[in-house]
Amino acid sequence: MMNIFYRLIIVVLLTVCFPAKADLLSATLDYNDGNYSEAFAEFSRLAKLGNEDAIFNVGVMFLHGQGVEQDLAQANAWFRLAADFGLDEARDAAQLIAAQTEHSTLEQAYQALQKSISFRQFEQTLQPIFSAEKFTEKNTEPPLRIHTVDAKYPQSAYEKGIEGWVWLEFDVDASGAVKDVDIIDAFPDKTFNRAIYNAVRRWRYEPYRVDGVAQNYSSRSLLYHFTTFKGKRYKASFASQKKQYQRKISELIESAEQGNALVQYYIANWLNADEHNATKLLRYHWQQDTASSDLLLKSAINGYPNSQYRLGTNLLRGEFTQTDRKKGLNWILNAAQSGFVYAQYRLGRELLDKRFVEYDQDKAKRWLTMAANQGHFRAQRDLIDVLIENEEFVQAVNYLTLALEHDAQHPDLWFSQSKMAIKRGDKALASDAINKAIKYAKEREWHLAKLQAYQQQHKL
Repeated sequence: MMNIFYRLIIVVLLTVCFPAKADLLSATLDYNDGNYSEAFAEFSRLAKLGNEDAIFNVGVMFLHGQGVEQDLAQANAWFRLAADFGLDEARDAAQLIAAQTEHSTLEQAYQALQKSISFRQFEQTLQPIFSAEKFTEKNTEPPLRIHTVDAKYPQSAYEKGIEGWVWLEFDVDASGAVKDVDIIDAFPDKTFNRAIYNAVRRWRYEPYRVDGVAQNYSSRSLLYHFTTFKGKRYKASFASQKKQYQRKISELIESAEQGNALVQYYIANWLNADEHNATKLLRYHWQQDTASSDLLLKSAINGYPNSQYRLGTNLLRGEFTQTDRKKGLNWILNAAQSGFVYAQYRLGRELLDKRFVEYDQDKAKRWLTMAANQGHFRAQRDLIDVLIENEEFVQAVNYLTLALEHDAQHPDLWFSQSKMAIKRGDKALASDAINKAIKYAKEREWHLAKLQAYQQQHKL
């Protein structure tokens, strides 16, 4: 039986040579190759995320005038900043410069740097407080699943011993039905997508309630792992497998510790599981209870949008970390600014929540539009209602047409059509649209009360 850990190694080690996004490792390679301007720009970007190694490297480049004009005061300031983040060697470097440079000049540079980047700022805006528990605050727990349909393990994957995971998001309506499943990422790519998609759509939840009233629950996030049966055969072969892949395990560990953000992200996902071949092997090195979260943070401050988004969603809902909405939105913003469509949608969705001080419909509309223009269905669905509320009917029709091409029988889209028709004075169209919305909602066993109340309110 093929060991999935070997497949994981092949994928992630290839990315060391061909990284999709610049990270600490690729910036270091640029530095070693003499591409100082590129390295300085990337180290500076990562420094703003609280990456202590990048902060130290910016100091080195100021010290030697590599990719930037030589400036001992700036070098000292960056070394002191790296020391604030816990790098002892940075403190030593700062002291060497201080021994031969005027103190007032150094202090001015350090204080100026503190206005844009500081450890205190990182603590207040980005640094999570991790927990080994899945949910640390009861009031942030998602609705409880009450009916589960197991995902069918693809036969071809099972026969080859292939294990993996799928990261997905979906909404839960006020009746507890699952709506609009998004596959965000998966390993191996597309191997298990269909299996989990078909299963999750049939799950049911206890309705999510706020002050006793059933509510929609947006963006339930789930990392679902597929694992083959671990019987006597596996247990007997595990020791030999460990020895066989020891070299590749070491390469994987080295790559993660050198700052390959994608490797860190993959390992974090594997460590989030229980009984996987890869997980067991990796835990020989990463044994601490919060290892998965620790690596996710390293990948996030290393600039990888997937990790930034997952960390942000964890912070919003208190999953493996203390709930902190401000920090969660900051990480999601970083991912959204990198063009990560799921983060753009989530940011727009969160900014539409009137329960929080961040509510801002204009900003929400801009982020939803970015995601909708990339073809994100839930962004199109939610943007349509914002545009209808603002009576921007031409744009609403354009996005409604796109969304209906994706799902011509989606109840929410026909509900939006009805609301737009009412605003435009077309009661016949509004009646036809709400009837379709109710018909399709019944077929999917979705929440009906809101649709029926709207129908009665407008006598449609």
